[in-house]
Amino acid sequence: MDIFEALKEEACSVTLTAKNKQECLSKIARLISVTVKEKSYEELLQALEFREQQGSTGLEKGIAIPHTRIKGLSSFVLGIAVSKRGVDFKALDGKKSRLFFIIVGPEERSQEYLKLLAQVSRVAKNKNAVKEMLEAGNPTVLREVFLRHITGELPKKKEKEKNKLLFIVLYERRFLDDIVQLFLERGIRGASVMDSVGISDVLSKVPLFGDFLNFLGEHKDMSKTIMTIVPENDVQPLIEGIEDIMGDLDTHSGALIFTLDISSMKGSIETL
Repeated sequence: MDIFEALKEEACSVTLTAKNKQECLSKIARLISVTVKEKSYEELLQALEFREQQGSTGLEKGIAIPHTRIKGLSSFVLGIAVSKRGVDFKALDGKKSRLFFIIVGPEERSQEYLKLLAQVSRVAKNKNAVKEMLEAGNPTVLREVFLRHITGELPKKKEKEKNKLLFIVLYERRFLDDIVQLFLERGIRGASVMDSVGISDVLSKVPLFGDFLNFLGEHKDMSKTIMTIVPENDVQPLIEGIEDIMGDLDTHSGALIFTLDISSMKGSIETL
């Protein structure tokens, strides 16, 4: 899936206006229908409406990512629309949505669909990217800004290489969703996520040490241990991506990352 090909200038707009969510869905369906050959405007609108019935795609901070998979499509279509005044899109934070990323993809290509959704979501969290897109004066600039910011997020094609078993012991569990999203962007389609505890949690159950730890006001140190398999050349970029999310891991104790060599392997943990 070529994101440069998926995002056409004709599917971008900086003048979206709508009085309500239904009207907004109608207009973004009309916007992307120009670049979708296999399906009509009515079919696109129906698919987007059905997805919204399952739960609003209006996120927080003025961002919405209406998306749907449709049987019979041969390729992905991505559109971007800016609403200067905002639309009540039933967002999670109750605020109006101003920047819309519209994704329509083939029903059977779920892995590529998830990857594209994760890439768009990461750009949507980039404050500088959002600011530039909201200020774009025309569709050409809007498209160029998005592609400039997403280029650095796309994983590079790589040849077959040696794999590593990668472990992340994560104490700051609030970062788990962002790390899993990073995995999707990097093409990692399987991982095991396990509940784990640190040594102070074990010691707290021993009377001698438990009283001492309680006296010091220590709390249980619950964590998540993530295990996955990644190509050797992807290890460092992945660590850098995690540090972009959490900060320098050498300066605090919120997580530990380490890798092990794999002498032999059979089977797979890929689930997507």
